Amino acid sequence: MENLILLSESIRLNTDIFETNVINIAILLALLVNVVGGALKTSMLERKEKILDTVQDAEQRLQEASERLLEAKTQLNQSRLVINKIEEDNLLLIGSIALANRNRALAEVDRQANATELTLVYKQQQVLREIKDEVAQDALSKALKFCREQLKLDTQIQLIDDAIDDIGGKKWQVKF
Repeated sequence: MENLILLSESIRLNTDIFETNVINIAILLALLVNVVGGALKTSMLERKEKILDTVQDAEQRLQEASERLLEAKTQLNQSRLVINKIEEDNLLLIGSIALANRNRALAEVDRQANATELTLVYKQQQVLREIKDEVAQDALSKALKFCREQLKLDTQIQLIDDAIDDIGGKKWQVKF
């Protein structure tokens, strides 16, 4: 069953589907390439441009991120320098405060030592005065006892009057 269509004397078209399947597929492919190929090429070019734009955008974001990272590292280094300076200043401040506290403590110890020394000198003088008073009182008691026991009353009165005159009893006399 041959179905042939005569197009010209040398060209014939076989219409038998089973025998001409390869030809039909080739024609179909040719039509697809010509008709769909342009649209497919356009679509692929648009897709390529989108991919390139996306890659360029990603590269730009990477560049910006790298710059921000560099800025952050710089700020971190500057922060570390500031922290180190603050720590050094704190150590110096602590040292100066400790020295000032030490000097104040030494001055207070010196002041208390001087106060203690003055207190001891005062107490020593007070004890000496008390001893002198007791010795004088004891000597006076013994002298009076001696006078009462050994001297006569007239001699005692004369001694007392002479002592009053020596002390300056005349200027203590009351005038009435």
